[in-house]
Amino acid sequence: MRSLSLDFRSLVIALFSIFLGATGQFLFRVGMLQYGRVTFQNIWRQLLGIVFTPAIFAGFICFGISSILWLVVISKWELSYAYPMVALGYVLAIFYGTLFLHESVNLPKILGSLLILIGISVLGLFGHPNNF
Repeated sequence: MRSLSLDFRSLVIALFSIFLGATGQFLFRVGMLQYGRVTFQNIWRQLLGIVFTPAIFAGFICFGISSILWLVVISKWELSYAYPMVALGYVLAIFYGTLFLHESVNLPKILGSLLILIGISVLGLFGHPNNF
């Protein structure tokens, strides 16, 4: 029973880490919409201005916390089991983009999201080393 609660706790930490990572990406996009377009040639001159754009700075904070939490997860789970779950971030990014940035939803995005969810479900049910 104890190992199941530890696995559940790790799952919650993993999901929160993934949520923060996707939120960081969303905030990066919001910040870049505020900041404007950047070219590869100009990014180094503009880097401080970009980083200190409030939404981008918040995105870095989300990524930092996400990374620290992810260390907890991969200290307990095999990387080949844990890392595919990061794909949930793609599904969240589509959700964020659609809901908050009014990006289009099309059949490839829907089908891709469903395939990601199916793949993660298969790994969750059959891929864990302990088969919880």
